[in-house]
Amino acid sequence: MSVLSALGCAGGLDPGISNNPPPACVPDGKTTTPPATFATVKQMLMGGGPTGAIDTCVSAPCHDVGGFAPPPPKQNLVLRDDANLYKTLTTYVSEGCGNVPMVNPGKPDQSALVRALNGTGCTFKMPLGCMNEHCWDSGMIGAISQWIANCAPEN
Repeated sequence: MSVLSALGCAGGLDPGISNNPPPACVPDGKTTTPPATFATVKQMLMGGGPTGAIDTCVSAPCHDVGGFAPPPPKQNLVLRDDANLYKTLTTYVSEGCGNVPMVNPGKPDQSALVRALNGTGCTFKMPLGCMNEHCWDSGMIGAISQWIANCAPEN
């Protein structure tokens, strides 16, 4: 008896697991102002905005280590301006947005970051409690959406 059959494996993969890689993301190549880049995303997370009135996400008490959002037992979304920020954005899955990836390369409409900034389909509109000039404008959200549509490149 083989090890595989002894473990209940018939030599194949578990049901629901594909041996095929996911389709490659193809950037749609559109541009925006501000530019659709990771640098723009980082700038957004650092706060300020066009009028300087938007609070920073990375220093907010909700998105720091031990922060209060999302509440336990969910994994806290730590947004720090460090070497892990890109990985955090591209690997975090938002339970508050229906288990949608924070950034789903090529699919801004299926990315929790865009949903949270627009206040649609998941948690509160971000930044939390923003109103009027304290929220991100459509140009900035459009740039972030386009960055994701362009497969969310790190550089």
